[in-house]
Amino acid sequence: MRILLWTWGILLTVVGVIFFYSTSIVGDELVTDTEKRSHREIESIKWLIQDHTTFQSEKEFAEWVDALGLRLGSRITYIVDGRVIADSDVHYSNVSSLDDHSGRPEVVAALHRGWGSNVRYSDTLRKDMLYVASRVEAASGVPAGVVRMAVSSSEVSQRLDSLRVNFLWIFLITLVCAALLSWLMSNNMGREIRAFSELARSIGNGDYAMRLRVLPGGEFKPLAQSVNAMAQSIERSVQLVQDQKGQLQAVFDGMREGVMTVDAQGRIESFNGALDNMFNMPSSSVGRTPIEVSRRYELQELVDSIMADPKPAGQSIQLDLMDSRTVEVSGVPYFDQKGVRKLVVVFHDITEMKRSEEGLKDFVANASHQLRTPLTSIKGYTETLIDNPPAKLEDARGFLDTVLKSADHMDKVISSMLALAKSEQMGKSLELAPLSGRVQLSRAVGDLIPWAEERSITFSMHTPEDEMMVMGETDGLLHVFHNLLNNAVKYSPVGGVITVSAEDDGESIVFSVEDQGPGISREHSTKVFERFYRVDENTIDGSGSAGLGLAICRRIVKNFGGEIWHDGYGEGTRGARFCFRLNKPEESVVTNI
Repeated sequence: MRILLWTWGILLTVVGVIFFYSTSIVGDELVTDTEKRSHREIESIKWLIQDHTTFQSEKEFAEWVDALGLRLGSRITYIVDGRVIADSDVHYSNVSSLDDHSGRPEVVAALHRGWGSNVRYSDTLRKDMLYVASRVEAASGVPAGVVRMAVSSSEVSQRLDSLRVNFLWIFLITLVCAALLSWLMSNNMGREIRAFSELARSIGNGDYAMRLRVLPGGEFKPLAQSVNAMAQSIERSVQLVQDQKGQLQAVFDGMREGVMTVDAQGRIESFNGALDNMFNMPSSSVGRTPIEVSRRYELQELVDSIMADPKPAGQSIQLDLMDSRTVEVSGVPYFDQKGVRKLVVVFHDITEMKRSEEGLKDFVANASHQLRTPLTSIKGYTETLIDNPPAKLEDARGFLDTVLKSADHMDKVISSMLALAKSEQMGKSLELAPLSGRVQLSRAVGDLIPWAEERSITFSMHTPEDEMMVMGETDGLLHVFHNLLNNAVKYSPVGGVITVSAEDDGESIVFSVEDQGPGISREHSTKVFERFYRVDENTIDGSGSAGLGLAICRRIVKNFGGEIWHDGYGEGTRGARFCFRLNKPEESVVTNI
């Protein structure tokens, strides 16, 4: 709009100046042209006077002047020594009443230079007149004097007025056309500028898909192309940022480790769900200090220490939580886009790792203990045989039997350890299949009947009539039955009864093996499934038990997706009853099999 106003102002100024100078020049030229035309007419009048026959009187001359003025359409006046003797616009009878004209400018100039002209208002005619005068020598009975012609300036004024009107119309039409053209141009320009503004507003509101329409040859074409390229680049960048933000948010929320971000004032900015599960973070945690939400001064000291360190470096501590979990807390500083130091705190649950370390220590200690006792026995009897050989062969054979039993015990311990390791490894890639529980149970019972008959032990079977299909693996299921039945035979008294039963509860088959031995107290009921655990850990019986059998059974059953437990314990209770449950295959799987 400012450009348009300045343009119109300059246009008006230029047109006004042109109008003023044009009318002035044209007016001067019209006056000059009228003077020349009047001069030619006066020369004609002078020639007519000189060529005319002698006038007999002033009246005759006055009447001739009247006729000539009427024919020329101009006022003709003849002045002698300031006195008007003829005037074409005044009757001869009234000529004598006219004023003395000797002082009129055009008359004075004509007398001195031969010619004179002047424009002034005529009191007689009541309008502006152009007076042109010329000196005349005496001729045809007319005395010497000055002939003057008066031409009305209205003709000049009319021509000037017509010029002014035409010029004004041209100016108005030009102004209207300029205004219309300016409006169209400004409207187009305004529309394009509004499009730029709308695009900028859309980008500010998050809509990056909008583009400008590029018109060929338009003055905004390069700018529109640049803005479109900028919008496209911004759209790609924002999409990339959003994708990365979504990925980071997914990683942030999906991490098993708890994560907390802390601002420069040591207050929580954000945290993920894993941290919420660890500390049960309240909804108002954001904006509060770590000690307020965790009630752990160690965590607050870690944050304060890292934030106060002039040389930012990561630090870590370990926290023991109320639910017996152990968490390693690591703090790593970083700087935001403004160079302000902030902090990321990561909470890593190392409970399982700690338990594994403790389990490994226990495993090594138990294995060392299990192997050291028979190894000591072997070493002692061997040294005795070497240093003090018995005199009787039967005594030496007794020593060697003891050495053999200790060696067998060590072999069983090592074999059991390898079996346990194998079962743990197989559980990672084991593919279960439907198999008959009746078949595996029958095989295990058949394998142990000879040993049971040596001790007059009988088996009592209570199982369904069907095949008792379960999901598992043949060797593993057979090993579980062997181990449970072997323990039952080993701890049952002579002439005892081992009860083997199975029950279908609809979704799974529950197997149980019950003996009539000494039983297991409540104190040891859940611990018998641990590695190397024995009710009397200082006892190594004649069978060479290593305390790994039930641990192996638990691992195998767990690999099959089932569970195993000890049932039937208490003070004064005789016998032990071990049960385990395995899932039944789906009907479609059984049909396909």
